[in-house]
Amino acid sequence: MTMATSTFGRQFAVKKEKAGEFVKEMSKEVPPTLRGDFHSNFAREKDLKESLSKALK
Repeated sequence: MTMATSTFGRQFAVKKEKAGEFVKEMSKEVPPTLRGDFHSNFAREKDLKESLSKALK
């Protein structure tokens, strides 16, 4: 039996005998990829459309 996993639209499977190794590798601590002072400027689609329309006028 294999454990199926999906990441970013790609599918792969881990054989049962490799499950422990897989979990160990995927559980490793990694350094952060973003700075500590990072904050998202995420905007809702409606707000983004309004801002773009306003800027393009």
